[in-house]
Amino acid sequence: MAVKTVNSGNAGNATGLAGANSTPAKVKGEAPVSEARAAKTSETARAGAGEYAKSAKRSAAPAAEVSISTRAKEMAAANRVARETPDVREDKVEHYKKLIKNGEYKPDAGKIADGIAREAIKDELSADPDVALE
Repeated sequence: MAVKTVNSGNAGNATGLAGANSTPAKVKGEAPVSEARAAKTSETARAGAGEYAKSAKRSAAPAAEVSISTRAKEMAAANRVARETPDVREDKVEHYKKLIKNGEYKPDAGKIADGIAREAIKDELSADPDVALE
């Protein structure tokens, strides 16, 4: 491949190898444009970093203090337990299936009726909390 030096008239930039892969070559006493740009960019970056450091020192304020109440911690712990607890407790389901299969499960009709009544009352109160029980 032939080496060809061309003066482009662009800040003393000269091109080295002719073709698509041409690289800048130094002209006597001057740096190629890409080196000059790199030096300028580096200089600008250093100046900007210095200004940022000065600004950071001026605006450095003490960190804010945050405290979480005991109640909030308890609520977070309860929420975590609720999320980790499965919706269906398979161990209980299997236990009662065995009791029913063996004829050993004897539900108390009174307790069931009380539970149904309690749930109905809760539903009514939550629908209209201003209603007072007499």
